[in-house]
Amino acid sequence: MLFRSTVHLWDITDPAHPAPAHAVRGQDGAVLGVAFSPDGRTLASAGADQTIRLWNVTDPAHPDLLGQPMTGHTKTADSVVFSPDGRTLASASLDNTVRLWNITDPAHPSPIGEPLRGHAGAVLSVAFSRDGRTLASGSFDHTVRLWNLTDLAQPTPLGQPLRGYTNAVDSVAFSPDGHTLACGGGDYTVQLWDLADLAHPSPLGQPLPGPGVVRSVAFSPDGHILAAGGSDATLRLWNLADLAHPSLLGLPLQSHAGTVASVAFSPDGRTLASGSADGTVRLWNLDTATPLHDMTSVVTSVAISPDGRIAAAGSLDHTIRSEERRVG
Repeated sequence: MLFRSTVHLWDITDPAHPAPAHAVRGQDGAVLGVAFSPDGRTLASAGADQTIRLWNVTDPAHPDLLGQPMTGHTKTADSVVFSPDGRTLASASLDNTVRLWNITDPAHPSPIGEPLRGHAGAVLSVAFSRDGRTLASGSFDHTVRLWNLTDLAQPTPLGQPLRGYTNAVDSVAFSPDGHTLACGGGDYTVQLWDLADLAHPSPLGQPLPGPGVVRSVAFSPDGHILAAGGSDATLRLWNLADLAHPSLLGLPLQSHAGTVASVAFSPDGRTLASGSADGTVRLWNLDTATPLHDMTSVVTSVAISPDGRIAAAGSLDHTIRSEERRVG
């Protein structure tokens, strides 16, 4: 038996009163990662069935599956991200690899080159730099790797893996200006890295105490705030005015009753979405640090469209189908 998965879409034009737009069946198993393309017309989802799927969400009330599922990973696909120009998609998997996909025509995606190999454990998170020339990957092997994507067909590692972690690196994120990388994971910390020299990144200050196991990190669009969600069911926000000495912005945000699996900022930086194992997506007004609304779903990942109008969540619903195989 297997829990079926669903991708939920909400209209959040008015964040205080979000309205369900649509819910579509996702992968045959949990949807573990969702991401919007830069133009907001396409949504990517990654799942436990080892596939990546693309959806046309031009009309969020009637999303359409684009082409065939993208196959190639041999284990769960758990993270997806679009390049800034929207022409490339990166996916991470428990098979220890990252794959790149040409999605110039989203209806006919194709793999680019060979899988990126180098991690000795599951790859849990991927992120593109602002210029699209660098990819970061965080892994269960306690490292972060940077990849030079100048030649997409033959990516090469940039320097040595970033080390110093004592557990899995669950989430990686580039700052909007591309000068800083944030990494969080199982050692209960968030570490910032200075990327002035991509071949030799250096830690910025001491690791920040995270909200338990750090499941997700995200920079605000202006790069002034870092958000992190984790296993203690809270979210933490830091002021990054001094990157070597970030300061907490108020008390941890408390409202969830389970691990905060994913966080995402709206384009104007005034709203934060959080998805949790407690079965909810919550929207937070960052001017007042209060939750705006709860949207029920068993949530694994959240994303907000570039125009700020649509929120998407990958989830695992409670419909059991006996004819499908069990995951994990």
